[in-house]
Amino acid sequence: MRENWKNFVKLLAILAGMVFLFWLWLHRMESVKEEPEGEKMSVEDVKILLEALELSVTFEDTQETAGQWELTYGQYLSIYEQIGGAEKGIPEFADKYEETHAFLKEDWYQAFQRMLAFYDLDSSIWKTTVFIIKVDAQEKKLYTQNSEYTYCSSSFADSAFFKEEVYVKGDELLTSVRTLDEKTILENVWVMEVTGGQNGQTESGQGGTESQTELEETAAYTISCFYRQVEFTVPAAEQTEREQVTDLAFENGKLTDAVVKSEKIRGKLLRVTPDAMEIEGYGTYETEESLEVYKLFGTLEAQSKTDLMIGYDYTDFVVWNQKICACLVSREGEMDQIRVLLKNTAEGGYYYEKALVTADGQQTLVEADKMDVGERLVFQNQALTDKVKLEIEDIQKSDNYYRGALEFYKTEEGMVIINELPLEEYLYAVVPSEMPASYPMEALKAQAVCARTYAFKYILHAGFAGLGAHLDDTTSYQVYHNLEENAATTTAVKETAGMKLYYQGELAENYYYSTSCGYGTDTGIWKSDKEPISYIRPGKLAPEDAKQNAQSAEDMALEENFAAYIKTVDETDFESGEAWYRWQYEVAEADVDELLARIKERYQANPALILTRKEGADGAYYVSESVQDIGELQNISISKRGPGGIADEMLITGNKAVIKVISEYNIRRILCDGESQVIRQNGSATVPGTLLPSAFFVIETGNMEEDMVGYTLIGGGYGHGVGMSQNGAKEMGRRGYGYEDILRSFFVDCEIKG
Repeated sequence: MRENWKNFVKLLAILAGMVFLFWLWLHRMESVKEEPEGEKMSVEDVKILLEALELSVTFEDTQETAGQWELTYGQYLSIYEQIGGAEKGIPEFADKYEETHAFLKEDWYQAFQRMLAFYDLDSSIWKTTVFIIKVDAQEKKLYTQNSEYTYCSSSFADSAFFKEEVYVKGDELLTSVRTLDEKTILENVWVMEVTGGQNGQTESGQGGTESQTELEETAAYTISCFYRQVEFTVPAAEQTEREQVTDLAFENGKLTDAVVKSEKIRGKLLRVTPDAMEIEGYGTYETEESLEVYKLFGTLEAQSKTDLMIGYDYTDFVVWNQKICACLVSREGEMDQIRVLLKNTAEGGYYYEKALVTADGQQTLVEADKMDVGERLVFQNQALTDKVKLEIEDIQKSDNYYRGALEFYKTEEGMVIINELPLEEYLYAVVPSEMPASYPMEALKAQAVCARTYAFKYILHAGFAGLGAHLDDTTSYQVYHNLEENAATTTAVKETAGMKLYYQGELAENYYYSTSCGYGTDTGIWKSDKEPISYIRPGKLAPEDAKQNAQSAEDMALEENFAAYIKTVDETDFESGEAWYRWQYEVAEADVDELLARIKERYQANPALILTRKEGADGAYYVSESVQDIGELQNISISKRGPGGIADEMLITGNKAVIKVISEYNIRRILCDGESQVIRQNGSATVPGTLLPSAFFVIETGNMEEDMVGYTLIGGGYGHGVGMSQNGAKEMGRRGYGYEDILRSFFVDCEIKG
């Protein structure tokens, strides 16, 4: 009996143990988490993003799927621990994953946002949405609607015609967060060609993955397109028209619709505003925000509205819903006409109340209040060599007889006058207005080439597109009709007909000025965002043998070198005999109030170039702020010179403020009181209006105790000092230099051609 009891107890113990083990197994089964469903994060993309954050993290690669390594939760934990995720508020996801589970994309990007907030303090990585129109898998480049990128993640290789939410750093697409299931329309695409048949193929580099190739092989047609400088091909189920502007609609990587816009008009483009264009014979059309401009001749290019040529009819305008949606520049013609806006110098603007015009012997009084807005009146003699006479009350010009046509156009603001004429005939009046006709012929030819090049740049890119003119007739562009035409200057224009100045195939910038002090400077004096023009080089203006022994333009930027030079006459300089080669300007007693007023005026024009000194823990520094008072004037000095010795920065010291004035123009304006005389080296005197002759000078101040009384400037040259010195060209022409040699000496490495 006792033995049976013992056996029974043993049996119960065994059964209890089995039940306990079964319970443990069931509990374990209940605690094991199911692997989450969703798109998995790849190790490749994780490494790309961590590298972009400049985080050095190590973990082992495991579990390969579909050619890509998937990130496991164990790997994520390793990253989390190495970067101190708990302290940085990065989610751990401990209640969601087992270590062997693949980590979901949505969870990684949630964590990555927290990493960005902590590590990317300068916000160099950002998220955006792009529609991809072409992928070059070989070069690892892709093209979106607006930009070209290199890409990092291999997932982009099959992303053509998909809209993606992506992370970007600089010009690199890092990874795709997700593909967006949205319809995208590329508006106003130029369709170049359509090929048919079941085996229509796209260009190499358009993806090249298995799914893309499969799509191409099953498509009935292939459309070759051009859009914003990108050529690409699109597999299509249905045929569309070639050489047409077309809207292409995409969804889920496939072309779903193509809308052809075939209505076109053509005529002379009269003007372009931000939201409209006027075409001769058709009137004014509004333009679509999505307007595209295509240059079809030569190399196919996408251009902008500023590239459209005012006054020419070389463009087809595509109209859709009564708006211009695209411009097709179809051919390259002779750009030999120029449209000049005549300024109303009496009123200081471009609008006129009335004008008296004489054409073919008939006088007409044109009155603004008798014209409708948008109306144009054109006056031209039947004989092409005859000129139209223009008379305007209170405006006196040496020459009021105009070649070509005079066009009166009524805008909402008033009536403007435009002179349209051949470019070469325009130069007949420009060259004598810009350079004395008595100068040597080769100098006049050099000036003619400069003037033609300058004008041609504005024919290509109109300065007054909204009014339908290329440039105006003042010193803001080129002086026109200031003086009568002259046989010598007309000969210079004719003997250089069509010749322009180019640098590396592009029209060159060709600045010029009156007289140098013996040295020129570079375009850096104008403080633009652009780098100084490489072919306009500062240096000495003298024969080659004299240059070899002279100081460089950089050496002249040192105060002691320039001061020693400007106080003497170097007989080797081309312009040493010119009146403006050396000059002196004396202000006996500086008027502080007027000086302060000119400082304030220049501050209003460009605050970044007028700075006030502040004292800090690390020393003095300068800030841009409104100047209220400088107190008693104590000193004026040049604190920085540019190449050739030009004054580039100036300090004005008062007992209440120290002001730094930046740029040669500001310095010339602020120091010119409008009353004191400039004495030229030949003893002649003149009073400059609002600007000193040049910024090539040194300052000598006169003091009474601690306060400054006045200042004397010892200087040289007339003008900004950039590009061609006209009096330098005159002397070179007198010494036998040809116009091409003259131009190449001022514009180094440039080519003169028609």
